[in-house]
Amino acid sequence: MSTILLSIGSNTFAKTNIDKAKRMLTFLFPTIVFSDPILTEPEDDKYTYLFRNVLARADTEMSPEEVIDKIKQTERAVGRTPRDKYLGKMIIDIDLIQYEDQILRPQDYEREYVQQLLSTLPDLQGSNPAPTGAEPISDPEIR
Repeated sequence: MSTILLSIGSNTFAKTNIDKAKRMLTFLFPTIVFSDPILTEPEDDKYTYLFRNVLARADTEMSPEEVIDKIKQTERAVGRTPRDKYLGKMIIDIDLIQYEDQILRPQDYEREYVQQLLSTLPDLQGSNPAPTGAEPISDPEIR
């Protein structure tokens, strides 16, 4: 099991789009935890609206490549298109910043808001195994 750190941001219907992404990511990574959101100024002149940013930490059996593939699928499902960036819109942006002890995006990791959000990120939740002595549900009609 590997621990990952994701950065999630949006500047267009940000709360709604981040909430959608969070629901989808929770399906992919059941142990995922999220930081509180923070508003930041855009770092690139092509963006005019404030960004809402959130960090997420999760455990996964996926390789870094598989995680990136899944988060790109999530971005498209939330509504991101290649054209949005040129229009100064960021519907949703999800980046894999860290995989285990390896920082994959050092420039992102060092950003002030990432460092600030890291301190608010809760510890990972443990998985919820069935209580000891729980009997599996069986249906005699199913064979």
